[in-house]
Amino acid sequence: MLIAARKIKELIPANVRPFLLRGLALVVGWNLLYHLLLAPLGVPDNQLTAAVQFGTAKLLTLLYPSIELKGPSVFINGIQSINIAPQCNGLELMVLYVGFIICIPSNAKKMLLYSVAGITVIYILNIIRCTLLGAMYYEQHALADFAHHYAFKMVVYAAVFYGWVLYARKPRLASEA
Repeated sequence: MLIAARKIKELIPANVRPFLLRGLALVVGWNLLYHLLLAPLGVPDNQLTAAVQFGTAKLLTLLYPSIELKGPSVFINGIQSINIAPQCNGLELMVLYVGFIICIPSNAKKMLLYSVAGITVIYILNIIRCTLLGAMYYEQHALADFAHHYAFKMVVYAAVFYGWVLYARKPRLASEA
């Protein structure tokens, strides 16, 4: 087993090893923290889910006259349109985004800036996604399920990937411009 581990270590370039070790430590650490402490308390899932639901309802008021919140559901004109579950609050994607940023060496200011900006973008995109889904389900649009399971995920994941690309690229010098 030790020999196999050494062979794997030799296959991984030296400059990639710190990234992989940080990533592994973050995945293990986050999962322990989340599943043993945070999830049983509902933190931050309950708060983030409520914030997404509230933002979705506020945005839907621009499209429909009567919006109500009942439990995890958003009602449009008295008809349930969307149920915002903890799995839909964007927390996992936010953690994945920030985790990747932490794994790439940079200064603390840049990490903080990109982390806050990325989390904000993910949150706003999620509210827009839930708003459009709520409207599509209310209108019984034929593509609502496709949008929910595929189209909106592609848009959000593309935005996350673009954030990573912006973060990872080296700044251009003024003389190169």
